[in-house]
Amino acid sequence: MENIMLDGLDEKNTAEFQQVLSRFIHSYQQKDENVSEEEWLRTAYKRELPELSDQEAFSLSEETIRGVETFDSNLESLNETIENGGTKESWFFKKVQEASIGVSVNDMGNYLNTIDASIQQANAQMLQAVTNMDGAVSQNMNLDGFMAEQHHVNSFNMNAKLSGSEFIAKVLGPELGAGYGKNSFDIVILDKNKNIVHQYQAKYGATAQDTIRMVKNGNYNNQRILVPAEQLDEVSKAFPGKTVVHSIGGTDKVKAFSQPLEKGKIKELQLTLQEKGILPKYDWNHYQIKDLSFNLAKNAGAAGIQAAVITTGFDLARKAAVGETINVDESIELALKTGTDAGIKAAAAGALKTASEKGILTVIPQGTPAGIIANIACVGIENVKILGKIASGELTVNQGLDRMGRTTTSMTYGLGWAAEGAAIGAAVLSWIPVVGPFVGSVVGGTVGYMAGSKFGDSVYKTAKKVSSTAKTVATKTWEGLKSVGRSVANFLFG
Repeated sequence: MENIMLDGLDEKNTAEFQQVLSRFIHSYQQKDENVSEEEWLRTAYKRELPELSDQEAFSLSEETIRGVETFDSNLESLNETIENGGTKESWFFKKVQEASIGVSVNDMGNYLNTIDASIQQANAQMLQAVTNMDGAVSQNMNLDGFMAEQHHVNSFNMNAKLSGSEFIAKVLGPELGAGYGKNSFDIVILDKNKNIVHQYQAKYGATAQDTIRMVKNGNYNNQRILVPAEQLDEVSKAFPGKTVVHSIGGTDKVKAFSQPLEKGKIKELQLTLQEKGILPKYDWNHYQIKDLSFNLAKNAGAAGIQAAVITTGFDLARKAAVGETINVDESIELALKTGTDAGIKAAAAGALKTASEKGILTVIPQGTPAGIIANIACVGIENVKILGKIASGELTVNQGLDRMGRTTTSMTYGLGWAAEGAAIGAAVLSWIPVVGPFVGSVVGGTVGYMAGSKFGDSVYKTAKKVSSTAKTVATKTWEGLKSVGRSVANFLFG
């Protein structure tokens, strides 16, 4: 079973989050029927985050409720399409067409490509964690390093473009026809002939000692070690024979360089660097847009299946629920089984937003829009509902995995074309496919135990059972996607 750990998510902060979630759900259950959900959630936000103004709390409330409603609407639409003989891909393309009215074909193509590249990269990162390709896969995921890689690539390419440099940096991922094997490069700088000039290994531990430990655990000969800016001196002293840097480039061969990044400022990543000219501009047409959107939907569905492999969140939720007394209410189980769960989703989203802002769950950056967080909560709860149906025999494991793929496809469309998603772009998607499975299962697992120990234990055991099948399906799915991804990459990169 894949009990993989994620930096910033452990038993302590899971238990703290469970208390926040319990307060939100209990508050919702006590809501007067004459009070609107927006007003109830505004009051709940003010109680948990008293520094908010009334207007700020109400805006958060509206954004959270709207995020839940949008997710549910998209998922219902997708399910109806499939029940009528359609596919996830056809649904996704139709929605993209609707959203692209008035947008140029080139702009839409570049936007889709940016989102697809982020999901492909996240899928490859996740696959490394959930499959044992080379027999020595790390059991700890460093999300900050994953986000930092894109920051350095983005800022280097912006610098290079502005200075007229011929070099370009890339994260070594699917777009280069490579995976995330043990000790492989994280970032490369290429010349105009696509030859590698420099290669980097990104290590972003919580402290300099953590980073040093991470470097010692691998074999990174002929690679420059990229670390947080404030850790440069200490890590350099620990490895006098290695080239340790806080930015890429800036050498005799490559004058352009990336912006150094401190560990605590990773959340400030801005995809606008990429949107201002880093990605090449292509001449798109209707058929290429269709192919790209179909591929994007397949990648999104694959992310949902891979999420089922990760049982860390369920393990953490179970341990914390057993160790702490949480309010149990059988009406929660009824809501999950009947689908009347919008209020529970809103409460869970509010709890996640609160935990993020209070620094309880640091894996969700402070300042992340509430509508984005609502999607993580919704996917977590939907997946628990699916696990409940598998446990009862209403769905087979494979049918359940297909449903999980749908929830992620629905989420991906909602994130990419919601107002919040349009503003932040693929920067949102670059971390959600990695964080989502962990946090979502903590949310879902906790809600399961709040419905009662019998229901919670059933969901937990089923998640463990589904994990094994999901791992096999995820591997096969990714093999198929790689061939499609390579054909897209050939078009994009020549």
